[in-house]
Amino acid sequence: MKRTRTIRLAAIAAVLVCRTAAAGTAVTLYTHDLGFVRETRDLTLRAARDTVRVEGVSTALDFTSVRLAPANGRVLRLSYRWDTASGDGLLEHSVGERVRVNSRGDRVDEGVLLAADGAWLVVRGDDGALTNVSRATVEQVRLAKPTGALSMRPAIEAVIDGARGSTKAELSYLTGGLSWSAEHTLVRTGETTAIWSAAVQMQNTTGRSFEDATVKLIAGDPSRTTSNIDPRPIMMMKSAMADAAPAPGGMSEQAFADYHLYTLDGPVTLRDRETQSVTMIRPRAITVKPRYFYRSGDARGVLSQLEVSNAEKSGPGVPLPGGRVRTFTQDGAGDLQFIGESNITHTAVDEKCTVDLGYAFDLAATRRNVSEKRVSDRERTYGVEIELRNRKPLAATIVVEEPLGGDSELIQSSLPAVRKDANTLQFTVEIAAGKTVTLSYSARQRW
Repeated sequence: MKRTRTIRLAAIAAVLVCRTAAAGTAVTLYTHDLGFVRETRDLTLRAARDTVRVEGVSTALDFTSVRLAPANGRVLRLSYRWDTASGDGLLEHSVGERVRVNSRGDRVDEGVLLAADGAWLVVRGDDGALTNVSRATVEQVRLAKPTGALSMRPAIEAVIDGARGSTKAELSYLTGGLSWSAEHTLVRTGETTAIWSAAVQMQNTTGRSFEDATVKLIAGDPSRTTSNIDPRPIMMMKSAMADAAPAPGGMSEQAFADYHLYTLDGPVTLRDRETQSVTMIRPRAITVKPRYFYRSGDARGVLSQLEVSNAEKSGPGVPLPGGRVRTFTQDGAGDLQFIGESNITHTAVDEKCTVDLGYAFDLAATRRNVSEKRVSDRERTYGVEIELRNRKPLAATIVVEEPLGGDSELIQSSLPAVRKDANTLQFTVEIAAGKTVTLSYSARQRW
């Protein structure tokens, strides 16, 4: 289906409805295209029962979550209006209006628009004749006198009963187009020391700006369904939160339900189509534990990693939201160089996280099956050798993981093995500088 290329409005009549002003805005951002907006709006009601239009809302709001609570009166009906959200929507709302349709080949059809769908426009000419115009050939549709009832911007329309004059109302809704992510930076200062810092990247693509808003960030993954979502429990839980503790950045952090909540210091303006960066964790010294990891048969080789204990004395010591970690280190001239990036999951205090750097140039691994014997229709034995080579000028320790599928048992091993889980063997192999170590084991498998 091809859409109309251009829909040009020659004139737009004034929309004679009550409009509202936004004030007291609070926005909560989640990490996956979700935001919760709460605002205080000033309404002006011209009669005891009146229809007001609340404009300046998100273009991606979830209408099932919209709640409008006026200080006086009660809401009888809510509706979401945005007639010009697309060219198709505008045409559908313009049925019965006079149009001028320009098509390829300098064809012009003028009259009253009777119907519009994805394939055809039906126009009744001044002589009463009906013309079907293929949407695929349409180049321009001109609405000479669009109806004044068209909603040119997204808006909530509310019918309010039992109030007159000025009143305040609390508006809240969930919306897409808002998200945040944590960007962590790790700068190595030695073999086992580093500096950790973090910033927050906030994105707004809601089609509106939030001026001088109170901004909060939720670290966690709330479950969502397609059913009606009521944000009011979140508002009620607010009063039960613990007092916010100072965080090592331009925001405060606190436990909230089963998540963590960060509150930015002072009012923040989130402009539409803008990405902002805010300091979350100021640089602090931490201890890291280098390690090398080889997963069975990985053709890329041996992975270089850093283990970080998120403890108060040796690590960042604050809840770390999941996000990207970029790692840097100094070269021989003392200049910082980028050496890798990976993602970490949400990491609580006193938990560990592992930062992947990349595949080590001077460490190599080769795995091969050296034997296999079928004992019966439901049992076999097999042997594996893994050659690990260290071409570094320093000793290295490599953690090797091997799968053990099904009902398997280890028969013999050249090095001690640990069962990481029911299906994984783990070996810790120490290799001197310039040396090679061959790890061998045999196992029995039943099915």
